[in-house]
Amino acid sequence: MIASAPAVPARRALLALALSCALCVLAFASLASPQSLARADSDWIIYDDALRNSFQDWGWASRSFTNTSPVYSGANSISVSYAGDYDGLWLVNPGAGVDTSGFAAMRFAIHGGGAGGQLLSVKAGSGTDYPTNFVQLNTYLPGGPVANAWRVITIPLSALNLQNTVLNNLAFQSEVSSAQPTFYLDDIRLVAGAAPPPDALTATIRIDAGGSITPIDARLLGSNLPAWLGPTGFSNATLRARTIGSGATVLRMPGGSWSNSYNWLECENGVSPCDWASRPTDFINFLRATGNAGMYTVNVNGTSKEAAAAVAFFNASVTDTTAIGVDIRGVNWYTAGHWAQLRAAHGNPQPLGIQLWEVGNEVYGGMPSSGGGQCAMWGWEDVWTCDGAEYVNGIGSGSARHEGYLEFRAAMRAVDPTVKVGAVGVPDPGSWSNWGNEVIAAAGAALDFYVVHEYAYFDPPANLADALAVPHTTWRAMLNNLNAAFDTYAGGRRAPIAVTEYNLFSSWDRDNGQLMTRAVNLLFIADTLGQIMQNGFALANQWDLSNGGPSANGTDYGLLSGSASAFARSPQYYAFPLWARFGTQRLPVTSTVSAASTLSVYAGRVNPSTLSLLAINKTGSSLTATIQVQGVSAIVGGSADVAQADSLATTAVTFNGVSNPSNDLSNAPPAALTGVGNPFTHVFPPYSVTLLRMNTLAPNLSRRVYLPLILNVYQ
Repeated sequence: MIASAPAVPARRALLALALSCALCVLAFASLASPQSLARADSDWIIYDDALRNSFQDWGWASRSFTNTSPVYSGANSISVSYAGDYDGLWLVNPGAGVDTSGFAAMRFAIHGGGAGGQLLSVKAGSGTDYPTNFVQLNTYLPGGPVANAWRVITIPLSALNLQNTVLNNLAFQSEVSSAQPTFYLDDIRLVAGAAPPPDALTATIRIDAGGSITPIDARLLGSNLPAWLGPTGFSNATLRARTIGSGATVLRMPGGSWSNSYNWLECENGVSPCDWASRPTDFINFLRATGNAGMYTVNVNGTSKEAAAAVAFFNASVTDTTAIGVDIRGVNWYTAGHWAQLRAAHGNPQPLGIQLWEVGNEVYGGMPSSGGGQCAMWGWEDVWTCDGAEYVNGIGSGSARHEGYLEFRAAMRAVDPTVKVGAVGVPDPGSWSNWGNEVIAAAGAALDFYVVHEYAYFDPPANLADALAVPHTTWRAMLNNLNAAFDTYAGGRRAPIAVTEYNLFSSWDRDNGQLMTRAVNLLFIADTLGQIMQNGFALANQWDLSNGGPSANGTDYGLLSGSASAFARSPQYYAFPLWARFGTQRLPVTSTVSAASTLSVYAGRVNPSTLSLLAINKTGSSLTATIQVQGVSAIVGGSADVAQADSLATTAVTFNGVSNPSNDLSNAPPAALTGVGNPFTHVFPPYSVTLLRMNTLAPNLSRRVYLPLILNVYQ
């Protein structure tokens, strides 16, 4: 699922071919009398104030090579403006090029102009054909170019497949078809010297403590609590204690496809066929015991008043006289207080107050036998439609009517106007018979939040390294697609996006290598959480807290295994307590190595005098980093939490050196951070997720207002 490079549009490709043909005589002359290939005794300059070493301008974006402000060094820089149609700056040496043997990396300075955040790929190759080797700039500069500031980017030649070959051309191409703000490039060069050996990896990490602050919503650390664990599972002391220890914040129930058949009232009253499952009361008790907030998925095959009664059961006061009334099937749902009294009779007199609700689960994946002609032949959900507009507006009349999202939302908010109701979406809004675009258009301003599920793989990845690169190629692209859909179909109104399911595999039956139970999933989930956070998603629920497994092939979705093995913690579990300790705000951070393949980093603020750095070392070698913090006079101490594995394939990991810590992790305390200063060096172990909490000499706040942990993105 690694994203491919944006293709050069056909007319741009023809332009490039025409340019190539126009210069063929020059190219032939150069090759007929070849210049000496460069030696790696010093850096090889491509641009500094002007194009050097026979590089020529073959680009088609609006550009100037004599821009005088801003400049990184010298007198000039390159200004680039993308007008649309995947514009590109293309630099070509049509002669002998440069032998890359002995060069370590490509390096350049980039400035985001007044806006920043541009989306672009860096491409390079041999010969004069348009290059296909590429990396996304976001991999090396998360968030893209920085507004009103220069950043120096170093890309290993190995990331561009350019070791021991010839470099003839280099391109900086837009990743989107729309216009982007002007940015600037300077000091483009190949860096002399061999790439570091695998056992001597190094990086420079720069944290901007005075830079732009992004609040972190605690609801990103959610999971799913499936009702099939049953009352015994929900009441298990180990499950509850390890849920608390994980730092999880929001739990979604009843879970998965079963949400489209779970009848909350039958299950609450223990009526067959739901007499064995967890009741809504069990959910209330679990949430109160663990301190988690709740999220509930109502049955899309039920009625709007049935859903409204569920809201009343969880949220209403026993004295609430709000009428719910008779539904389209003739069932009387009485008043809100009636269902609150049932809750009280089952042991919970006080309302719980669930604020987050969904209408259905993966409705777009309905079976043709139940959902109609737009359903895929391999559909799996037992639902009444696969049409996004019908899902929102409903179909039919009288007792044969199927109510849609808008009717569900109206009935539920009539009982509790404070609830937020999400509609089922898809990551690619044009897929599944245009489902997402239809939902966005039909729901309009009534869409409280848009729900997506994202699993990296159906079939296994080619290798584990590929799996670790997926977070950096998934979430930014998804956000761009969804924002474009909102701009087109919702008049620019962008509803919050909730990721209510995610993991490595969509079908555990396909995970025959049990990758979800191995250390690769620790690193994958940690980086996925970071990318969800970095790209502005509203909330997230990993699938799942415990699935009651393992499956027949030995794999398991859960942070915790099924009760048969005493809810043992899987490697992915430890991503949660690390992120839970990260802090309340995210800060800008850059690194000189690949985030997709080597070291992924995220920086934040725990409190006014404590900064954080979460680093994911995806390699089998230790990595020594020089850590620089701008806007802080000194680092005077701190702590280091580490989850580490001996290999990506192992099922055994340690947390702060302890292989099976206590439920609350108290016997696995962090190590003291010593030998610090500004800058200071730190060694990140192989196959590890490390959280550094760095104490500053004195509070060093940016000029922006300090914000609390939980930001209500739904207001």
